Amino acid sequence: MLLKKLYLTNFRPFKGEHEIEFSTDPEKNVTLVMAENGAGKTTLAQAFQWVLYSKTDGFKNKSVLNSLVEKEMMLGSSSEVIAKLELEHNEIEYTIIRKQVYKKDVNGIVKPDNPTLEIFTKKEDGQTVVNNPLKNIATISNILPESLSKYFFFDGERIEKMAGEVNSGKSEEFRTAVQNILGLTALTKAIDHLNPDSKNSVIGRYNAQMDAAGDQKTRELRESIYSSTDKIESNNARIIKIEEEINYYETEIEKAKTEILNFADVEKMQQELNRLNEALKREKQNKNNAVSALMNNFSKGTYSYLSRQLIKEALVELKNTDNIDKGIPSVRAETIKFLMNRKKCICGTDLSDPTSEAVINLTELLKYIPPQSLGTAISGFQAHSNSSIKSSESYYTNIQQQLSSIRGCSLKIEELEHNIGDIDKDILKSNNTKVTDLKSRQMSMEKTLRDLNDEKNGLTSQNLYLDEKKREAEAEISRLQMKIEKNKILEEQIIYAREAYNKFKQTYDYQESTTREKLEDQINSLFEKIYAGGMTINIDEKYKITSHVNALEENTSNIDSNTAKSYSIIFAFIVGVISLAKQKVKEKTDNDGIVTDEYPLVMDAPLSSFDQKRIKNICEVIPGIARQVIIFIKDSDGNIAKNEMTNKIGIEYEVSLKNKEMPVDSKITKVGEF
Repeated sequence: MLLKKLYLTNFRPFKGEHEIEFSTDPEKNVTLVMAENGAGKTTLAQAFQWVLYSKTDGFKNKSVLNSLVEKEMMLGSSSEVIAKLELEHNEIEYTIIRKQVYKKDVNGIVKPDNPTLEIFTKKEDGQTVVNNPLKNIATISNILPESLSKYFFFDGERIEKMAGEVNSGKSEEFRTAVQNILGLTALTKAIDHLNPDSKNSVIGRYNAQMDAAGDQKTRELRESIYSSTDKIESNNARIIKIEEEINYYETEIEKAKTEILNFADVEKMQQELNRLNEALKREKQNKNNAVSALMNNFSKGTYSYLSRQLIKEALVELKNTDNIDKGIPSVRAETIKFLMNRKKCICGTDLSDPTSEAVINLTELLKYIPPQSLGTAISGFQAHSNSSIKSSESYYTNIQQQLSSIRGCSLKIEELEHNIGDIDKDILKSNNTKVTDLKSRQMSMEKTLRDLNDEKNGLTSQNLYLDEKKREAEAEISRLQMKIEKNKILEEQIIYAREAYNKFKQTYDYQESTTREKLEDQINSLFEKIYAGGMTINIDEKYKITSHVNALEENTSNIDSNTAKSYSIIFAFIVGVISLAKQKVKEKTDNDGIVTDEYPLVMDAPLSSFDQKRIKNICEVIPGIARQVIIFIKDSDGNIAKNEMTNKIGIEYEVSLKNKEMPVDSKITKVGEF
């Protein structure tokens, strides 16, 4: 693949139309783009990602419209951002155009439309045809898949990220690059296809069939295990990232605190702030205790309190009624019914005639006599009611006391928070800019740290529950027996699939190990040139990279700082990967259809981290890395690079600000073509 020209219109700091032509001369394969600080060097390097994949990951502000153009837009008007890239891939010429329209509404708010993509292909007869829009994304993926682009379009932000991974001992990025670029993807897909730990794999589907044929409970239990495993893996991945973030913020917070305490006046305020925070913590606890007591009192006494008025009215009603006196003391309803059934009163009166006055009076009397004596029932009700009223009175008193306590705590909390806020403001109002920046950053990081710890604790608790759930399910499965002959057949198929899985895994491990060794050799070959034999690199089976100073060598007196060394490792890694990819293309041993052409190397070069001697050594290597090399570099390093690569530079550009006071309007000037 060869990059020919890049056209930009109103793209970030590049107002208006701009053009860069890239050298395609095999002898002078380097295009050098030197830029002033803030002129848009990194923006140019990232423009390739936008035109090809509509990515703005490297931009803090996701808008790609030039800010001057945005300000000049009238209400209801629109402006267009255009990026056009001309390239050649597998002897076919492409023109890729990405556009994005921005509109300013009547409220002065500028909003983007969805970006559009057009691709034109030049045929052998010279005619240009429009690519099928439905196939545009597939066309770009065929030219250079997005997953691989990051290894050939290499910007400063990505270098920083990988440097952090090297310093923290993590190198998953390196493993992925080897798999994707060097032909191991097919094997990884085969391994994933058979993976016995995945429910969607061949073995997983065999297990599902056996479960369904054997026992429904087994199938449900295994599904639960799969689900729990997936969730645990997801949680663990997040926990690892959280721990990294926690370590980072803890370190940075301590640094900020230490630096703040270097200032005597701030130290006194900080000490007072610590005292107030402790007092605030106690008051919040007191308030929580009062709220708990209030809720307990509320749950127990609210019913009595809310019904007290109704109870009082009932008592008044009972006091005023004459029904109470109609009852006969100690006479129960059962006694009256017994006499009526016997047809004779205890006084001897005949009760056999239902129409007699005596029977009628007794029947009426039953209305006022309960199963127990009416007087006893009323007396019990009155006693219970009076007790409930008394209890409700204490309930109200308790509520008042608890609310008063809560209000008191709230006032103290408000006062403490006010005082804390005043001190925070005093610190933030310090005449020392360093202090205010440190304090503001500290407060922000502390909040982030609290949120991270809460998230981590939640995930850890969830994992404990899921682990226990898995163990229970596995124990239950172990007790279940295969019930039909079909399961035996499936078990044999699983054995065959596992054997295939193991064979693929062995093959992958061998090829991956061999490739890793070749990569290590390539990296050390470059280090031999950069460090003149003073340093070697080792890559272990987990792709953790370690460096070793060769103490017996003569040229070990000037080994770089950790930062420069990390950059050297990353640079050497990319060079090694590209070299192996070139070798693969030449050998035509493409196993998975990914690498089919030599790709250019586009670098937002981090040469500022190196001394002049190291820059010289690196510049000697750069032209031979790839078929085409494009370097974006700040002008202070560019002159050194230019001197060392004079014979390899085909085209040179300068990027500068039109107005030093306005870093949003840059220009691109072609210095020369050699």
